[in-house]
Amino acid sequence: MIKARLIRYVFALHRWMGVTLGLLMLLWCVTGVVMIWNPYPAVTLGDRDYRLEGLAPIVAPDRMTLPAIPDTATLSSARIEMLANRSVIVMAWRDGEESGRGVFDLTTGAKIDEVSEADALVVASTYVERHKLAGQPTVTRLMERDEFVVAGYFNAQRPFYEIALNDPEQTVLYVSSKTGQIAQRTTASLRFWSWFGAIPHWLYFTELRRDTPLWTQVIIWTSLAGCFLTVIGMFAGLRQLRRRKSTGKLASPYRGAKFWHHMIGLAFGVLVLTFSFSGFTSMQPWGWLESGPAAGKAADRYIGKPVTWAVAKPALEAQAVALRTISRERSLVTFTGTEGRPWFIWQSVDGARRRLDANGQPAPFDDASRERAADLLAGQKNAARFELMSAADEYYYPGASSSDLPVVRISAPAMNDTRFYLDPDTGGLRFIADDGAKGFRIWHMALHTFDFMGSPIREILLVLVMLGVTAVCGLGAWMGVKKLARGGKLDNTPKTERPVS
Repeated sequence: MIKARLIRYVFALHRWMGVTLGLLMLLWCVTGVVMIWNPYPAVTLGDRDYRLEGLAPIVAPDRMTLPAIPDTATLSSARIEMLANRSVIVMAWRDGEESGRGVFDLTTGAKIDEVSEADALVVASTYVERHKLAGQPTVTRLMERDEFVVAGYFNAQRPFYEIALNDPEQTVLYVSSKTGQIAQRTTASLRFWSWFGAIPHWLYFTELRRDTPLWTQVIIWTSLAGCFLTVIGMFAGLRQLRRRKSTGKLASPYRGAKFWHHMIGLAFGVLVLTFSFSGFTSMQPWGWLESGPAAGKAADRYIGKPVTWAVAKPALEAQAVALRTISRERSLVTFTGTEGRPWFIWQSVDGARRRLDANGQPAPFDDASRERAADLLAGQKNAARFELMSAADEYYYPGASSSDLPVVRISAPAMNDTRFYLDPDTGGLRFIADDGAKGFRIWHMALHTFDFMGSPIREILLVLVMLGVTAVCGLGAWMGVKKLARGGKLDNTPKTERPVS
């Protein structure tokens, strides 16, 4: 009696959870299909860096004037580029407990407190010219956020000038009023498909996503609820699969939409659970699947002591001299600190990169540098090996974050076979595959995107699977809507203990 009552409660719970969650799970299914071919907008898509390609060549001043900050301050980041028609340095630093950031004119050393609308238009016009677009930029508004700049990593650059380029693709740029940087780029196609793909799939609605802790909890608990709904649905489906007395074959006691929900659910229920669970793991809930402290300590050893302003300032002045004497066009010079020393990465719009030392001299990331990096990352000499990797491996591959090839792979067997992936030109640390990252690769990426196989097989299989999963969720949502329309009453549902004749 108690067992039968519990089973009835499970069936009722599945029905009512389907009413409340069915439409959301259907939304996830449909938008997931859209996302197979239509990514969320970004200034870097695939192998294109639209921001870098749209920067003007750096014109170094005859005499560079750097900002006045304490010599004891440690430099967190710095880059030299053009803002409108002047060369600037964008910096962030720390001095004890105090931190600072800002954009400074390299001719006067003065801080630029706000990028004007006129300067933002020059940035956009330069972008148009460099990309050879047909259009005349116009500022449409000064805004804090929308669904395309709602994530927390945009916070330091708010507010933005939204600038329409009026080109055939109807490109819109988001230019920061704090730094003058192009923070986001959208086109009519990207905007359209994002509203049918990434935005509803990730619940990237402005008012929800702006509160990151709330948004995180919503994603975690709704995906967990989806897992629970699927598990009890699979239990109910197996429980209701009966053997007919007349034929001796297993059959469903349902008809119509319930029959198809039952049958397709039995066939695709595990895959519904797979997508729900891997969506849950995408949030790395409660620290699960995050990189561990050992990886952070290894990165700290490689970076070394923070570079002070007393050391960085003459090194920056040497870069200015080099910029005036080297004829090749450079659009971005970025400071990076490794081994406790300042290095500078020179980038041109054609993708070429070059590392220079504190004296403004070429300092390629050669085999000797790679061997030092391996020793520092492993924490002891000869405890790791490095190799130049030109093809993907199981953790570093096209479609994953930071997956440009070639890459220097450093393997540390003594650290649970942790792998470090470094830029072959600059030595920059691109990705660390420790236990957490390896788990994320399996429990999210592989299960959610099927990225363990190549195109076009991956896309074909995903679409076929998603059709079945969508049918399960769609039929469940339809029955939930009908249930609400009846005021919550059930239609003629067979009893759980009645055999099929």
